Amino acid sequence: MKEGNKVMIVGLGSVGYATLEILSRNPILGEWVKIIGASATKDKGQRRVNLAIAIAEKLGLHPDIEFVNLNLLDVDSTAETLRKFDPDLIFQVAALQHWWLLEYLPEAEQRKLAQAEYGPWLPMQITLPYNLMQAIKKAGINPYVVNASFPDVVCPVLAQIGMAPTVGIGNLAEVTPLVKMVVSKRLGVPIRDVTVRMVGSHYVCEHMEIEGNTAGAPYYLRIFLNGKDITQKIDPEQQLKREGWDDIPQIPEDPIMYNMLTAAAAVKVIRAILQDTREITTTPGPNGLPGAYPVRLGRGIIEIVLPDDITLEEAIKINEEGNRLDGIEEITEDGTIVITDKSHEIMRRVLGYDVKRFNVRDSQMVAAELGRAFRSYAEGIGLPDSVLNAIYTG
Repeated sequence: MKEGNKVMIVGLGSVGYATLEILSRNPILGEWVKIIGASATKDKGQRRVNLAIAIAEKLGLHPDIEFVNLNLLDVDSTAETLRKFDPDLIFQVAALQHWWLLEYLPEAEQRKLAQAEYGPWLPMQITLPYNLMQAIKKAGINPYVVNASFPDVVCPVLAQIGMAPTVGIGNLAEVTPLVKMVVSKRLGVPIRDVTVRMVGSHYVCEHMEIEGNTAGAPYYLRIFLNGKDITQKIDPEQQLKREGWDDIPQIPEDPIMYNMLTAAAAVKVIRAILQDTREITTTPGPNGLPGAYPVRLGRGIIEIVLPDDITLEEAIKINEEGNRLDGIEEITEDGTIVITDKSHEIMRRVLGYDVKRFNVRDSQMVAAELGRAFRSYAEGIGLPDSVLNAIYTG
């Protein structure tokens, strides 16, 4: 893998821009790392890069940041750009459609679609990472690729066709600091003395943050205080799987504010790889595996580090079951994604979208079909043009 310090952020929406901000404000990384902000929207992307540079200057920092126009829907053009810049690490945070568009629906409609979980929306999340990995191959470069787009599922799908990103970010990584905060408050100890080792899926993360439990999904959790295992004191008999915890700290629901946490999770992974810290952190999609694990990160090091009482095979099964609860029944060896019967039926009934299975190679076409069905539905319930125009329809 690469040994340099050139980072390309592909996608400068709320997560990508927040990541750019955090990197550029870090007095060590900001002065050492060359940052390339890449976006399909030329004017908006350049303005955001300009803003990041201006803010850093007011803080007495002078990061090396450059903007480049990049459209992942054009694989050949993307390959040319990647060949020109030859980044050492690419942070992929682009998607065809934002997950939080669903939050503009009336509550009753949100509840209907929420029962389908997030798996059926995979075409919107996997198309651009797939295109990026194709472009990397065409460019003949070998960067680390850190993927933010539904990594619990996107990474293992792409692994089946030999195009897995290096690792993902977010999701369960956003829950572990909340777990540490619970321990700190209950026991009156500093957060820095608490260590969490957790295995779980996007489904676990989502339900813990909203409901305070895993909604019956399997997970693995070990909590240590200064090296001593205190798991049973905090989560007796896997309480999170049943009634849950009533003291999980609440954070803002606003996507732009929430995405600051996602960006922080991204910077932790980027920093660990580039600075070869070899620290252990919870993160999804390492080496193309489903769900999240404790992972040691460094230059050329993506190593799953599990406590002695769980095997990697057991951890993978936990996350495969979590993905099923999220609507992903199976990922086949040729890169075909099979949606669960329950999720498929809900999407068919509510949106008129009738896709039970699709291959990743057809994801853009399937995403357009999903987007057209969603837009027709959104028009029918009277959503404003600002939302309708953000729906991908091809």
